[in-house]
Amino acid sequence: MTCKTTLEDWKYAIEMLKRFALPKMENEVFPLLKFSYDNLPDATMKCCLLYCYLYPEDYCIPKKRLVEYWFCEGILNKFDRISEAQMQVGDIISSFLNACLLERDGEDCVKMLDVIRDMGLWITREFEATENIFFVKAGDQLFEKQDAKEWESAKEMSVMKNKIKVLKETPKCPNLRILFLSENEFQVISDGFFQFIPHLTVLDLSRTKELRALPDGISQLVSLECFDLSFTGIEELPIELKSWTNLEMLDLSCMDNLRKIPQHLICSFSNM
Repeated sequence: MTCKTTLEDWKYAIEMLKRFALPKMENEVFPLLKFSYDNLPDATMKCCLLYCYLYPEDYCIPKKRLVEYWFCEGILNKFDRISEAQMQVGDIISSFLNACLLERDGEDCVKMLDVIRDMGLWITREFEATENIFFVKAGDQLFEKQDAKEWESAKEMSVMKNKIKVLKETPKCPNLRILFLSENEFQVISDGFFQFIPHLTVLDLSRTKELRALPDGISQLVSLECFDLSFTGIEELPIELKSWTNLEMLDLSCMDNLRKIPQHLICSFSNM
């Protein structure tokens, strides 16, 4: 609502609010909150906000990571480099804070209030009715991966912060672009797991501390632009990753077990 500047804007906003009925949560609170979402200035900001719903409730979302992921997803398409997008992201996040859609969580992170996140998931369910874009089970205490068929039409997926130990299927996800698998208890990811996910651009495996090796088939993710391996137990990077010619962000921080990076591998990522 902070973008409303004229008397006519506010009169229209009040009239729209009066039209909402007040029986239950989805008919009462969510439509009111969605009104703030609908009145964001442009589609870019709406896409950026929906991205935050991939994280669990009360999760500390690093601003730096949002910059990288929004850029790699093509949301910030005015810029050629991640570093150039920082200023626009700062402006977007400030707008969300001013509209109470996000709140500060320290200097470097933001957090989404539970009711705002619930509203966002409600919005994504509306989209799913026709497009099946989102699959979000973040922080749901899952012990095993959901049926692979549930993934097939998704474009954005998050099963982060669960207790999944093994990924052994070979899901067919021709539309999937974003996959958050971080903060699980993976010991094994099958070699064929990434075989049929051709358009994946963002993959987050961070904080999977039990995972010691990347699956052989991961090199087939030739569209990948952002890859987060921070705080994992990975011991070696395979030379086959040189096929990732589109890679723009690779996070290898705090990988205490990492012993081998093939010579010239990092140099092959010319977009970084």
